[in-house]
Amino acid sequence: MSTTAGRPVSAAAAGIFAIALLSACGLNAGTSAAITDSSHALREQCDRTLNFFSKDLGISAVHIEYGSEKPDAKIARGAACTITQDSLVGVGQTRLRAMLSSESDPALLKDDPDYIPQSGYDEKVWIKKADDAVRIATKVDGWQGTLTINTALIKTKTGESNFKVSDQQIRTASQFLITLTKELGSQG
Repeated sequence: MSTTAGRPVSAAAAGIFAIALLSACGLNAGTSAAITDSSHALREQCDRTLNFFSKDLGISAVHIEYGSEKPDAKIARGAACTITQDSLVGVGQTRLRAMLSSESDPALLKDDPDYIPQSGYDEKVWIKKADDAVRIATKVDGWQGTLTINTALIKTKTGESNFKVSDQQIRTASQFLITLTKELGSQG
């Protein structure tokens, strides 16, 4: 049998195989789980977001703004979907992003005490209310999801701006965001 550095080749090969097996199984303490890309299309995210704004929030004349992105592009490690009303004014948006292994919470929460943790959900949820917008963030299976409702830009059916979002609508929006993140993230 051939030797390498005084050891049989078969033992060296067995050692390499064992290290590879430990790494593949995630048993090697020095490695972290790899981020898995989402294979879902941006269109899925945008269609669900549009449906939420039109049906759940009752906002009329809303449309999807894809910008330079193609509707059939994959979400991969992250994507954003902007909702417009009548013109090109962005009245809302959802964002999905795979979290880095070093992130324990969504990055936008860092150093922003205005995001308040919520209870009563199956996943972590944070809400930030301001005069001009409601922002919601969640974390599900290594993915973060965010939802913005730009209340100051939304026109009501009577043509007025400064749309009001009720507590029940915020609860519905939070659950929508959890489901969107769970179903379209890498695990979906």
